[in-house]
Amino acid sequence: MARYYLIWASGVLLLYLISPALSYLIFWGLLPKFSLTMVFSAFLVPTIFLRLLLLLTEQLSLRSRAFALSLVLLVWISVLQFLWYPAIADEVGSKQIFATFAFTLVAAWVTLLGGEAFAYLVALKPRLVRMGILAAYASLGLVVFDGVLRGLRLHGLLLFAFQDPKSLEVYNYLALSDALAIVGLLILSTREGSGFYGRLVLYFSTAILLLFAFSRTSFLLFLLIGSAVCYLWSRPERRHRPLKFLVSVSVLGAAILVIWQAVTLTGEDILERADVTLKRVTNLLSGEDMSFQMRGVLLKQGFVLLKEHWLLGHFMIEVLEIGRGAYVHNWLSFWLAYGIGPFLVSLWLMFSLLVRSWRMRKLTPLGLMAFSLLGFCFLAIALSRSYIWPYIWFALGFTATALSFPQGEGQTEL
Repeated sequence: MARYYLIWASGVLLLYLISPALSYLIFWGLLPKFSLTMVFSAFLVPTIFLRLLLLLTEQLSLRSRAFALSLVLLVWISVLQFLWYPAIADEVGSKQIFATFAFTLVAAWVTLLGGEAFAYLVALKPRLVRMGILAAYASLGLVVFDGVLRGLRLHGLLLFAFQDPKSLEVYNYLALSDALAIVGLLILSTREGSGFYGRLVLYFSTAILLLFAFSRTSFLLFLLIGSAVCYLWSRPERRHRPLKFLVSVSVLGAAILVIWQAVTLTGEDILERADVTLKRVTNLLSGEDMSFQMRGVLLKQGFVLLKEHWLLGHFMIEVLEIGRGAYVHNWLSFWLAYGIGPFLVSLWLMFSLLVRSWRMRKLTPLGLMAFSLLGFCFLAIALSRSYIWPYIWFALGFTATALSFPQGEGQTEL
């Protein structure tokens, strides 16, 4: 039964990673409208039941103290959310609360339990997850490609089409970018692959997709963590590293020249068409971005609220006091929502697992994968994402379980 549970929980996790592609098809009317939250809620009930049954019957124990503590932390904040529900239901309405629960409860449990199961399968049965990961990457990449083509048709620009011109409804491109970056890092950091140059192609391809997926956080953090992964994979062949670097720069330079020449010959001003997308990044680096400045205002407002609720927190206080989506765009929002206790536990978990994954990146087959995943997610919640961001639970569940496998046990081909 344990094997079937691991396949089931990993399958639900992979479906969640692919869900931005499904929501994109729903957004453009290519699929009938249905609630993905209800689907995952239905999947979550048997997942929790089976996990509890396997734990009580000792068929699948908690492999590490870190994962046990992650479970305790998630139970803790789940209880807090239900306790806060009566106090805020009359103020913001049940619909708004359930929309938040979709991330802070349903998605959090799906990704934590799925992360644990996924680590087991990657370590012990890697072939079972190979096709799933590649399918997730292909699905998300095709969505970005289709979105850019739609943007070109609708606006004449190389811009991801995330708004319906008729209904003015906006697609959640952030979830798409985050999922694509995470799946890309999982493939990039596996032990078996197509070698250094194959990883380099995957790195640049994913970076280009993320650039047009419109999320600057996902793009920049993937560049950082992905480059670190490529560098670490080249370390066993240090004598060839200068040559690899020279060849990589030469190939990249030649590709840029070919593309530039093609643009010149066709008379197509690609840079002008991609101006909006490129300015998303350059404005952020220059400090001229309005979104970045607004996040600074929200941070100041968050500190004011934190002074009043630093001990016990106040779930969804930002919605009550400021408005929908007005949360602090970093992990201080977790402190504000749940109080100092869960905040300190979460920090201890993340820092301890980061240190362990860095130390074990060469000792265990799963070490580098765990470090790249947790490193990306930690930087995301430190710099840009809030307490409702569910992928941090995937990183905690996966890393806490993956690092418990001793050296040489399992492999990580995808």
